[in-house]
Amino acid sequence: MVSVSSLCVGKELLIGKTTNTNATWVGARLFGIGTMIDRILTVTDSLDEISSGLLELLARKPDFIIVIGGLGPTPDDMTLKGVARALGKKVKPNAAALRLIREHYVKTGRSDFEMTAARRKMAVIPEGSTPMVNEPGTAPGVRIESGPTVIFCLPGVPHEMKSIYSRSVHPEILRKIGRLFTTKIVMQLEGVFESTLTPDIAEAVRAHPSAYIKSHPRGLKTGKPHVELDLVVVAPDRPESESECSAMADFFAQRVAQAGGTVARRTITALHPRAQL
Repeated sequence: MVSVSSLCVGKELLIGKTTNTNATWVGARLFGIGTMIDRILTVTDSLDEISSGLLELLARKPDFIIVIGGLGPTPDDMTLKGVARALGKKVKPNAAALRLIREHYVKTGRSDFEMTAARRKMAVIPEGSTPMVNEPGTAPGVRIESGPTVIFCLPGVPHEMKSIYSRSVHPEILRKIGRLFTTKIVMQLEGVFESTLTPDIAEAVRAHPSAYIKSHPRGLKTGKPHVELDLVVVAPDRPESESECSAMADFFAQRVAQAGGTVARRTITALHPRAQL
């Protein structure tokens, strides 16, 4: 499996002011194409914390690290300096990044904006890195390699992060993963407790070690226990993915019936990787 880690930067994520929806969104996109974020590390706006956090993730030699947050014009936006420090590089003005910033101002009808020091700051990136187009925003994303790992630095503003990710990051990860198909079945179970299903889940995990099997207790509804069961199979062949997932669903439907419960609903989603942008 292609390995992906994420470094999220911002004090607001640590003090409860902002929910980290960016990591959730990226995680869902990656899971839909056959991989997942294996580690998410969140650090405050500090050069030392950003640098040490990135080094911690790099030590695991993932294929990709997605760094989110801290690319803007304000003093606390210091992600790129922290990344450069971790990689033993300097930051310097990048002509391509500056051009992207100027083009953004022209495109949005603000060509008369003065290129202040704060605006130029967003074009100061680590040596050896490449700026990435930020279609809806100002600060470019940044791509840089470190040994076997490709590092993407994305802004924390959600719609800007999503735009750069979809345009530049996701396609590269997808090429690395190759052609995979994902089938997901969500079963809504009534009249059976999660603890009752535990031996059956353990049996299914042994029989399908590469599948994702996860139960979510949803409490009592109309006096009956309700459990949501997620089943996901990723395979290079769509029929294989669908048949294995369906076999697991049939297995659980039988065991739930034997335990006196019912399957209230079964939702099947087959995902082609290129539909996940």
